[in-house]
Amino acid sequence: MKEVKGRFRKILLIIAACLICTTVILIALTYPNYHDTMTEAQKQLLANSNILETEYGDIEYSVMGEGTPVILLHGAGGGYDQGLWLGKVFFGDGYKFISVSRYGYLRSSIPENASIESQAAAYETLLDNLSIDKAIVVGASAGGPSATQFANDYPDRCSALVLVSAVSMGPAPGDKDPLYVGIIHTIQQSDYAYWLFTRFFQATILDLMGIPTEVYEAFNPEQKELAQEMLDIMHPMSQRYEGTVNDEKMIEFYTVPAGNLRAPTLIIHAKDDALVSYEHAENAHNKISQSQLVLYDTGGHGMLSQMNSTRVLVKDFLNESTYNSTT
Repeated sequence: MKEVKGRFRKILLIIAACLICTTVILIALTYPNYHDTMTEAQKQLLANSNILETEYGDIEYSVMGEGTPVILLHGAGGGYDQGLWLGKVFFGDGYKFISVSRYGYLRSSIPENASIESQAAAYETLLDNLSIDKAIVVGASAGGPSATQFANDYPDRCSALVLVSAVSMGPAPGDKDPLYVGIIHTIQQSDYAYWLFTRFFQATILDLMGIPTEVYEAFNPEQKELAQEMLDIMHPMSQRYEGTVNDEKMIEFYTVPAGNLRAPTLIIHAKDDALVSYEHAENAHNKISQSQLVLYDTGGHGMLSQMNSTRVLVKDFLNESTYNSTT
């Protein structure tokens, strides 16, 4: 019996030694590339944004392009850089993008008693600072609540509202299972772990982010490139973790405040969104009287496979909204 136990211990030690050696080799081979990626990402983040001090805390933002003003409000794990990416994917040229890092993301602070309402108020202060009277407001994923809140609380400052895969209430039955959310949180806290997933396990990390594996496998080369770009934009991930946790606290008991919301609203969602279920889209549509709901059968969270049709949809909606607001 002792001999069997001894052999078993030896096998365990050999397995442990192999795992340690493999880990050391992996780190040695990948860390230089990881370090270079983080250094460049940090450099770009600092170079492309500004900080506005307000009574609602410090707001990090970036302004890019010329044309109709558009406020871009990113999702969980994002920042102003993700917002600019959303503008490029779903809008194209001809717009002045004002992209904000929401509470706790990158260099935006989390004030005491942070709320969806105070976050919306911060956006109004930012528009005042930029001397912008009115803007189109875009809320993606966890950026949906503050986008909708802004449209409701400051109706004279919102010319149109666009919600993309957006949260519109507290957790819904069809949302991502808490176990998967916990895995995402664990990965978010390590820049190196997130980097490894984006390099070697793209399908897995995208599935955790609400894009089912079968959707990713059906992507064409352009869509796969955009998906990789989306993942790369979120470096360094750890600087976005506090914002993700804060979002969950603020959104837990949230629902759409549509009593004063009169901006024309476009709600776009995919039925196979595995992170934010399309129940959120239906809830927003039921609460917002002047809303148009477009549900795709497939596309996952973010709907990259529907990129071209979505861009046409957004353009037509905004042209119609602009026409109606001037007649």
